[in-house]
Amino acid sequence: MEKTVYSQYSLIEPGCDSILMALEPNRSGSLEKRSKGKVSPFPMFNYAYRRVYEGVNYRLRTLGGGRWASHCRPTSIGLMLSYRCNARCVHCDIWKNRGKEDSPSLEQWKTVLSDIREWLGPVHIFISGGEALLKPYAPEVAAHGSLIGLFVEFLTHGYWDDQSKIEQLALANPWRVTISLDGIGEVHNHIRGREKFFEKTATSIETLKRVRQERGLNFEIRLKTVIMNQNLNNVAEIARFANQDRMHVFYQPIEQNYNSGEDPTWFEHSNTWPRDTEKAVAAVNQLIQLKRAGLPIANSYSQLEAMIPYFRNPGELRIATQSHTAHEGRTLCSALTMLQIEADGAVTTCTGMEPVGNIKSNSIRRIWEHRPQWWEGGCCLEKRCSIPEKKSISLPVLTSA
Repeated sequence: MEKTVYSQYSLIEPGCDSILMALEPNRSGSLEKRSKGKVSPFPMFNYAYRRVYEGVNYRLRTLGGGRWASHCRPTSIGLMLSYRCNARCVHCDIWKNRGKEDSPSLEQWKTVLSDIREWLGPVHIFISGGEALLKPYAPEVAAHGSLIGLFVEFLTHGYWDDQSKIEQLALANPWRVTISLDGIGEVHNHIRGREKFFEKTATSIETLKRVRQERGLNFEIRLKTVIMNQNLNNVAEIARFANQDRMHVFYQPIEQNYNSGEDPTWFEHSNTWPRDTEKAVAAVNQLIQLKRAGLPIANSYSQLEAMIPYFRNPGELRIATQSHTAHEGRTLCSALTMLQIEADGAVTTCTGMEPVGNIKSNSIRRIWEHRPQWWEGGCCLEKRCSIPEKKSISLPVLTSA
């Protein structure tokens, strides 16, 4: 049956549409420009809108026993510009991909960002990969998103001799640049699989800081660290390294290697899984103490604390951890709020399901509004989760009328 196409805010919870419309600046359709470090005339309104938007859609997933779940808008919006990478990371297999990619054009990437801005307002989007900067036009994609008022987060490993790439990224003035950093010195080199990886990444961080200061820009610099067997003695040092010049760090526990076939028992044979469970727990507890001491750790306490039972019983929290929802205490269908555009233009709303469309042939909004409602039945969680995990799953989301 053909689904009705709704106006921009008709799907929001009753009483919240007026809040969102009041908070979003410049609803006429004109877009505030960001240049030379200056944001839109009403930056606080944009921040407030984004927070309310995310909060409303978070609530809609389960409000009224899930009766409003089909009204959710995406809150996790990602553009995966490339599934190629020039690193050789021990915890990722994307670098093994070969061959030419059938990628959308620069104009198609810009169009989808403009469509998202017009449809959803000033929301958060992230640009990643693989290594997104392998695409020469990547900084221009980021600049366009920033120019039209999106909260653009750009992820890179920073492993570049050519610092002009990093300078161009900085001049795009995204909301945040996130740099992968899994250790200090040789620890990072070993994890990333190339010599002088730490040195080159550190140079990229210094370039970002320099351009930010010289041009009066205001983007955040975030370090992202994966806690794994190889760096348990080093994760706290990254928090200390981040304690400088408007940086912070966000930690994630190790998962199954990206770009590998799903394996429910991967942790039993992976060399990245901590063999000493209590050592991993102690590392997390140390991070909690460092956060309490004021070091710039961006994780909430609940996010850090959720890593402890995961390291002790990974089979019970495998899917929740992969979904980055372990701290919520329950697992919901990702198709409610996930919107990811792959390197070939395909659109996915669940990593366990087939794509639901392609931006080369259809608008992003139409793809979203006609996506399968897997949370009502057929959600991949029903078959992917272990028996202990199923006890925490909120499926089916919707209740009978």
